[in-house]
Amino acid sequence: MTKDQIRAQIAARKKSFQTLEKPSGAALKNVQSLEIFQQTKTIGTYMPLPDEVDVTPLFQDPDHQFFIPAFDETIATYRMAQYMPELKKGKFGIPEPEHPVWAGPDEIDLILVPGIAFDCSGNRLGRGGGFYDRLLPQYRAIRVAVCFSFQILKKIPAEPHDCRMDFLVTDSEILKFAMNG
Repeated sequence: MTKDQIRAQIAARKKSFQTLEKPSGAALKNVQSLEIFQQTKTIGTYMPLPDEVDVTPLFQDPDHQFFIPAFDETIATYRMAQYMPELKKGKFGIPEPEHPVWAGPDEIDLILVPGIAFDCSGNRLGRGGGFYDRLLPQYRAIRVAVCFSFQILKKIPAEPHDCRMDFLVTDSEILKFAMNG
């Protein structure tokens, strides 16, 4: 199956769900149960699109400092910026900090990563823009994929530039892979 065929297949599966709220809550509980999540202080995450696991309730956790992607015009790519409640509509309509405070390469311990599909080898299929494949290598952080269980496939096509995950967390399971680095 091609990457575009997989994206269409997952989009059809998402439409069959009445609401993604209940599986989002279960996935968040699984994220919070990770020992690595409990031990870290700085976490990179994402501002969810309507069809992704909603991670925004995590932002209320006073024990962690959160960072989200923001477009850095000076280098024309995404970087992680400290989460602040004052957000603006970003380059692709996704909320991002109005006045970004950028994270350094060693400042983030763990990054929660969305995607269209994942496989049991830690491979990730994104939306096709390569944004996370450029963002993730900037940070020496553990990569935790967060998705719904129906987004896991037996195998997805992977290319050398595709970033692999260290963990995969869904509403029903947690998978750990050989660490990527």
